[in-house]
Amino acid sequence: MLDHIASHLSLDPPLVSLLLCSDDDMRSMNYQHRGFDKATNVLSFPAGDDFVAPDDAPDMESGLGDIAIAGETVMREAAEAGIPAGDHLLHLFTHGVLHLLGYDHIETAMADEMEGLEIVLLGQMKVANPYPKDGLLLGTREAG
Repeated sequence: MLDHIASHLSLDPPLVSLLLCSDDDMRSMNYQHRGFDKATNVLSFPAGDDFVAPDDAPDMESGLGDIAIAGETVMREAAEAGIPAGDHLLHLFTHGVLHLLGYDHIETAMADEMEGLEIVLLGQMKVANPYPKDGLLLGTREAG
């Protein structure tokens, strides 16, 4: 998927590390880095940020940055939305990579651009549009 994203954006394939973690570990990282004492589905840490992974996580230093995804949250959200967990995981990974590339969803215009790019990239991988017509499906505008 990373090569696909890079190719679509005419970039050299970057190096990204991925941590699949528990909700408890995600809650700790979310609190430490964003001040929110709750689990979220994905967090992105661009290279150079002072990212601190859980004690038992492997070394996550990488070129473009690090992405943490809460596996339990992925499974729960996918079940609630009635979508394949693998598709949701690809969506969150894509979302995280776009954050590492500088996209965000703080302002509506960039959020719309980011979501549109996610829809195109995922569609090219035969993953259904993760966003309904009337807005956000699974909370990625609040995620990291």
